[in-house]
Formats: sequence, structure tokens, C-alpha cells
Amino acid sequence: MLNTSQIVKFLLPDGPLSSILKGYEPRIQQQQMLENVCAAYNTNSIALIEAGTGTGKSMAYLIPAILWAAQTRERTVISTNTINLQEQLIHKDIPLVSQLLNAEVKAVLVKGMNNYVCLRKLEDAKTECNLIPSEDTPVIQRIAAWAGATKDGSRSDLGFSPESTVWEKVNAESDVCTGKQCPFYNQCFFIKAREAAEDAQILIVNHHLLFADLALKMTGEEDAGILPPFDRVIIDEAHNIEDVATDFFADRVSNLQVMHVLGRLAAEKQGKAIGKLQFLKTILFNAYGKEMKDDAISRIIGRLSIDIPGLRRDVMQHLVDSFQAMTDYMHSKQQRVADLDEHKLRLRKDHYQDKEWQMFVIPSVQRFIDACTRYSLEIAAIDKELHDLKNEKLDELTRSVRKEILALSARLSGFCQVLSRLLTGYESPNLVRWLESQKRTKGQNTELIDASLDVSEHLVEALFNPFKTVILCSATLAADGRFDFIRTRLGLDHPNLRARSMTEHIYESPFNFQKQALLLVPTDIPKPTHLDFNQSAAYQIWNALQASRGNAFVLFTSYSMLQACYTELIEKLQQSRYHVLKQGSEQRQILLNKFKTTDRSVLFGTDSFWEGVDVVGDALRCVIIAKLPFKSPGEPIIQARSEAIAARGGDPFWEYSLPQAIVKFKQGFGRLIRNKSDRGCVVCLDSRLISQPYGRQFLNSLPPCPQIFSHGAQIQQQMTEFYRRTYPLVARKID
Repeated sequence: MLNTSQIVKFLLPDGPLSSILKGYEPRIQQQQMLENVCAAYNTNSIALIEAGTGTGKSMAYLIPAILWAAQTRERTVISTNTINLQEQLIHKDIPLVSQLLNAEVKAVLVKGMNNYVCLRKLEDAKTECNLIPSEDTPVIQRIAAWAGATKDGSRSDLGFSPESTVWEKVNAESDVCTGKQCPFYNQCFFIKAREAAEDAQILIVNHHLLFADLALKMTGEEDAGILPPFDRVIIDEAHNIEDVATDFFADRVSNLQVMHVLGRLAAEKQGKAIGKLQFLKTILFNAYGKEMKDDAISRIIGRLSIDIPGLRRDVMQHLVDSFQAMTDYMHSKQQRVADLDEHKLRLRKDHYQDKEWQMFVIPSVQRFIDACTRYSLEIAAIDKELHDLKNEKLDELTRSVRKEILALSARLSGFCQVLSRLLTGYESPNLVRWLESQKRTKGQNTELIDASLDVSEHLVEALFNPFKTVILCSATLAADGRFDFIRTRLGLDHPNLRARSMTEHIYESPFNFQKQALLLVPTDIPKPTHLDFNQSAAYQIWNALQASRGNAFVLFTSYSMLQACYTELIEKLQQSRYHVLKQGSEQRQILLNKFKTTDRSVLFGTDSFWEGVDVVGDALRCVIIAKLPFKSPGEPIIQARSEAIAARGGDPFWEYSLPQAIVKFKQGFGRLIRNKSDRGCVVCLDSRLISQPYGRQFLNSLPPCPQIFSHGAQIQQQMTEFYRRTYPLVARKID
């Protein structure tokens, strides 16, 4: 048992933490959260905890988790949604807590298998580069040099970022791994990482890896799972759990996904044949082709030279035709969602009975499946012929590449199985299916998706029932001061959990939002549905940026509105010496680093910049929220979930859309104040915040701060005055 009263003393003003942490400030909210976590461990409970920014929630759960591990040797898994938080926990917070507690507890950051270099695949890639030189050769050589020196072996330790297509040539993959038969097994970085996890009491993972482990454990097979057995789970950034679980348990197939696997098997680049099948052919030819005494080898080389390329051409042609048929069908039913370059069509029962679907889509997809099947059978036949030769030297030369070829072929077969199932009708009322098409840099991507409407059953069975303690925490879990929404969506009110002890706690941020922040809403802006809204919003954005002198996030709910406002403002902003950044122009982390290090920056962002972004200090002094973040009612999964709520007599807006938007709005608002010295303004351009009755729920969910609702000119004046008071540097620039 944890002695809560003794543990809390670590956080008191004259406690041990104050002596080792410079500038430590005790927070009553942190102390209370620590008590809640201790109670959850002691009573085998589920705890829901919303802890505002600055509470110090990681310290509040790490101290009990590490003490519990030291006392009982029971393992705790801590899951987060973002890499930044995982690295903060493993490199900063856990070492600090271990020092504080003088506890000998091992903590490990567990990464997915694909994050590690595979020494066997790397050796193959080096050989392939020698036999079939390509533009990737210098990068493979750099990775090889690093692999000889690294102790970690994971991509984050690499020191540079290779293209994903290059990393795939050398990374570890479960269906390609030969296990103990691998000549590099004893040196394998992934195996060493798993052994370290077996020896650890605290495991840091991301949400997706957690679900992958839980799904395997649910199979009931002995030793199933990615992670070693554990008893306690802490889920930080828990507001993402439903979305991550939905994505994890969904089936999806896209043309780019299939083309990528086909390209790894065989492709042409600058007139040269490349891919694993070409590599196999080259190995055989170099070993036996010059003599050509072995008729069997000669036949296999011939099939790799003639039959395989012919079958691949058929597959590629039918792939293009089948996904084009799906895209054409989607456009004929035209359902456009949010962005100019994105189309979605929810597939209902009547679509499966539609003549156009039956006459064009199903036959074209079936031809692709048939072509893929022939291709896979030919690959399997070639492998069997090589196996039947019983040639040890040949097996040694080709074992590795053949393993990878068969794994890639199996992935193609898996895509075909999903396609076949998803094209022929529904199997469960808890599923929603849709077609989605987007323009990408590599071309049009059309995807067929099958997702669960309700993942609560999965979560109850896999997460909340099996583990002794489950702690869900975030800065944004509640809506309007209540946990009703998150409880329902995650299944915490499920009948099977009635016997579980469950507690709920909300702690406001310790920051002084009354002095540090200002919320402003212009009253003279049209509603978001008005034709002039984008133009008016751009005008208000310009005024707000003039007041803050940049250093601002402009957050949108759709890329189409982002693009419209960006186009309207870019010339004016650049002429006024603002450094303008736009989501999609570069990688997210690169954009963020440029924003942090460049004064007068303005970042136009959508979904991924609403959360998981931490910019402290003067670099961010203004957040502009273009619209209240309601999900589009045309989104297939939102639409289907709303229909399910209505079917049972509920109100989809009040039960689902509104609380979901409130949590997202809190995330956007939370980008601004990240420490006690931050200052800034949040400007919301959506007048529904003050004109609609539900707006009060949004406002009630925010930290208490001054709020100004006035016409645009007054908003700019109030912002300018705020910055004069709080930012001397900005004031001098204004003067």
C-alpha cells in the first residue's frame, strides 16, 4: 500500500523536491492529483482526472507509479499520444523522480518494431546497392555507418531523416523477421529493446502501440502481446483515446498503399528494374546465370524476367482501373467534405444494390483481385521451386530476400481479402464504411475504410476490465465541467464495469489566467455559414496580427478555409515583414522549429496544431481560432454515430457534437499559456460563441480569464492595450 500522507510531503514547500528542483513552486492541484493516483493504486480503481496546464500531472502520477513499482515490482505502462511527452517522461521527469525517491526502478521507452534498424535487411540493402546501384545508395551507406556505432538502433538516434521509402529497406518488420534463425539475432537492436522492456517496471509507450498490444493479448494465445505482462495503466493525453482506438481497429485499403507494396516487390526507376524480385533475379544470375548449366535455375530466371513482369503489368493496370472506378462512383454521388481536394462518400446498403456499383465497381475490383492472386501464386511457385532444389548454398544466398518477397506478397493478399469483404455488403450494424479521395504529392489517393461506430466494447474488454488500475488524465477531458461525454464514448458507464471503483476529479490550471490571458470575440463578423465569412475572417486576422506583431497561431477547422485566408493575406503579410508558415508546406516539426526561432512568425495550421504543440514564452503570444471546431456533419463516421445516438432516442448535437467540439476548443485555447510568465490573447472569430445558447458551455469550460465581446476595431484596440501592459518589447514596436 502507498502511504499517501507521507508521499504528499515530497511536494510540500519545504519537501525533498524543493531541494533538488530549482525554482520549484508547490501546487495544491498537483498534490491533490497525486493523492487521487495513490488511491487508484491502493484500491484497484479507475480514475478520470482533468488537470489544467501547469498542474504538473506527470510528476503527480510518476511518483506513485515508481514507488508502487519499487515496493511490489509490478509493472506500470504509461501511454501518451505524442512523442514529445514520451521523451520528456523518459529523459527528464523519470530521472528526476527516481532521484527524488532514491528508488531503483528501471524505466524504458518502448517503440514499435518499425522504429529499429534490422541488421539483416541492412546487409541485404548494402548488397542490393552493390548489385543494383541507385540514388538511395549514399543514404544506405550512411545508415550502415551509423548502425555500426549506435547502441540504440532506433530511427530517432539516427541523426538525420531518411525518406520513408529508404528506411523501409532497412527497418525491422514482424512479417519479415526470421527470429532466432537470423544470423544477426544476438546483435538485434529490437530484441535487445524487448529484453530491456522485460527487465523494466515502468514502460513508456504511445497509444497505438498500447492498442496493438491489447489486441494481441485479447487473442488469448500464450505469450501474446508486444509488451511484457503488466498490471497498471496510466493514459496521459487520454482525450485522444477514442480516435486512436477507432483508427487502430479500422480496416482500410488505398491505391497508394497497394502501389507501395507492389513497388517494393518490383518497379522501374529511370529505365532500370528495381525491387526485391529484381534483387532475387540478380542474385541467381550472378551465382548461376553465367554458366546456365542448371535448367531449373534458368527457368526460374526466365520466369522472373518474363512471367513476373507481365503479371505485374496486369496487376498495375487493374489496380488503376479498380480504384478509378471507385473514385468515379464517389464523384457521381458527390459528397464533398471540408476541403477542396477531399471527397468522401459513406457507403450505405443502397449503394451496394446500385447498378453502377454492381456493373462497374465490383467487376473492376474483382479483376484486380484475380490479377493479384495470379501474381502471388506465381511468386509462391517460384519460391517453392527454389526450395525444392534442396541447394544449401542457394538457400543461404536467397533466404532473406525470399522471406521479404513472401511477406510482401502476403500483404497484397491481405489487401485483396479486405477489398473483397468491404465491397459486398455489411456484416455488422456497428460498422461504418466510406470511400475517401484526396490529392497527394504522389497523386490521387482513394481509400476504402471500414471503422467501428462504437469502440467502447473493445475498451471495456481489453483495457478497463483486465487491469487493476487504469488512470486516464489530460488537460482536456471534461466538457462544461462534466465527464459524461468521455465516460459514454469510452464505455466507462458499461454494465460490466459497475463493480469497478471509479473516481472523477477536475483541477484548474494554477496559472493566473486573469492576468496572463485575454479572450476576444468580434461581434461584427458574419456567421461561419455566410458567404462573406472567409473574407471577413481574413480582415479580423490581419487586425489581430497587427496588434500582436505576429508570433501567432491561426487555427482552422478545414484546409479550404486556411487556404482561402492564406491567399487573401499572404502578400500583405510578407510586405509587412511577417514570416508566414503554412501547414503542408513542410514537415510539422520543421514548421514548428521555424516558428519558435523566428520573430514575427505567423503559422496557419489545421487539426494537428490544435494540440500536442508546446511553444513557451514570447514566441507565441496570440492564438486565433477561426471557427468553433465542430466536426463536419458530412463526415461519414460523425454522421453514422449521430444517427446511432438518434436511433436510441438521444440528441446527437448535445450528446456528441457539442462536447467533442468543446474538448477540441479547450485544446486550441490551451496552446497559448504554457507557463506562469506567458502572456497573450486568444481571438475567436466565431460569433456563435456569444450568440448561441451552447456558447456558454464553451466559455464555462475555459480557465477564468477576461472576456471581451465587441466590434472589430475595439477588439484590436483592446489587444493593443493588453500587449502594451504585458509585453514591453511589443509596446516599443507599437510606439
